[in-house]
Amino acid sequence: MSEIIKENEVLLDHMNELRMRVIRILVFFMVTLVAVFMYVPEILDFVTLTSKVDVQLNAFNITDPLLLHVKLASIVAVIVTFPYMIFELWMFISPALDREEKKYIYKYIPLVCILFFGGVAFAYFIMMPYYVMFSQKLAGNIDLKLVMGASKYIDFLSGMLLSFGLVFQLPVLVFILSYIGIISSKLLCWIRKYAYFAMLITAAFLTPPDPVSMGITMIPLVLLYELSIRLCKLNEKKKN
Repeated sequence: MSEIIKENEVLLDHMNELRMRVIRILVFFMVTLVAVFMYVPEILDFVTLTSKVDVQLNAFNITDPLLLHVKLASIVAVIVTFPYMIFELWMFISPALDREEKKYIYKYIPLVCILFFGGVAFAYFIMMPYYVMFSQKLAGNIDLKLVMGASKYIDFLSGMLLSFGLVFQLPVLVFILSYIGIISSKLLCWIRKYAYFAMLITAAFLTPPDPVSMGITMIPLVLLYELSIRLCKLNEKKKN
């Protein structure tokens, strides 16, 4: 009975620690949100540079300017908060690891942030300009002028940034699954052709429906998959 009580106390301690870390992440996010809110006009000028063609955003509702400020500040705050969230997550799980595990995994923590920001940068500097030009070209083919609502544009931009930021975490996910023994480098090599087909489907959902944009998206996805195989092999070598 005493052992059960002790286990419950330990579980409660972990839950309380997790709750405090989540609160700290939320506080960090809110502080960043408030700080970023004051610079929304400058950020919006930078956002419109995602296209190599003219992007003019329009407000169609009386609430659009306020929503634009909140949405744009929120997406920037999420991106800025991501490294701090990873730090808090690491501080939560690291006590459960032994010294060798900490040293081994610690080396790969920066990779999580690098991949996330790499995905965000890829979406912002490569995919968004191409997507805008593709849409404007289609509109021009049928003598239409593409009028962009500011709120909808930011919704689409934030979706692209976060989608690619998360998709670029593929090697991290594979690293974790490999570390706990669920997958192996041999399995990844064996299913490579099926994985490439799945990437093609993913690229079709994330990009305009044309071969060029799908090809552009496939390049980093393939590189990420091959990096995942490499990380699996490093895991297996470490265990042996």
